[in-house]
Amino acid sequence: MSSEYLNKTEEQQFEEAKSWFRENSTPILLAIFVFAAASFGWNFWKSHQTESAIQASISYQATMEAYEQDPVKNQPLVQKFLDEAKGTNYAIFMQLEEAQNAVAKADFAVAKSLLEAALNEAKDPSLQAIIRFRLAAVNFQLKEFDAALAQLDQVKDKAWQARKQLFAADVLAAKGDKEAAKSAYEQLKAQTSGQERELIELKINNL
Repeated sequence: MSSEYLNKTEEQQFEEAKSWFRENSTPILLAIFVFAAASFGWNFWKSHQTESAIQASISYQATMEAYEQDPVKNQPLVQKFLDEAKGTNYAIFMQLEEAQNAVAKADFAVAKSLLEAALNEAKDPSLQAIIRFRLAAVNFQLKEFDAALAQLDQVKDKAWQARKQLFAADVLAAKGDKEAAKSAYEQLKAQTSGQERELIELKINNL
């Protein structure tokens, strides 16, 4: 259901992104660093930045493993990592893990704060879309329906449109705006078939 914090597709995308960074970022960055060191004109700043990125990759893996084993005990390690890796995708991944853990505890206010911080740092459009969907879901749980709709409205990628439309319709229904919800469901219904269409029809009937 769209009111859940994550659906299977989004979770899979996030896990695949993390796995790719874990498996490929260090060797790729090492290759870049070796090339940079051998290439005329690369200055010290560029080398330093590359070294920092490699260290962030290694530190992320170690911190993530410790956090998964005991989130409470190893929270200081997480904060230390976030301070050191600020502005990198690794820091964002860590914040998303923390937010997911907060949601599991129904601590939605904390989750919202973490997600907003992650969104402020995210530069990749796909990562931004994931964060905005998570923020919308947390806002939904907090009954901050207008804020949820505002986050969904910022998701522009066409690949997300069906999920975005369904979630927005659910938010409108929860908000009590039945006419707007019905209109949104009807628009989505015209684009679907089979079980998805039946689900939308059920939602319309329950308004």
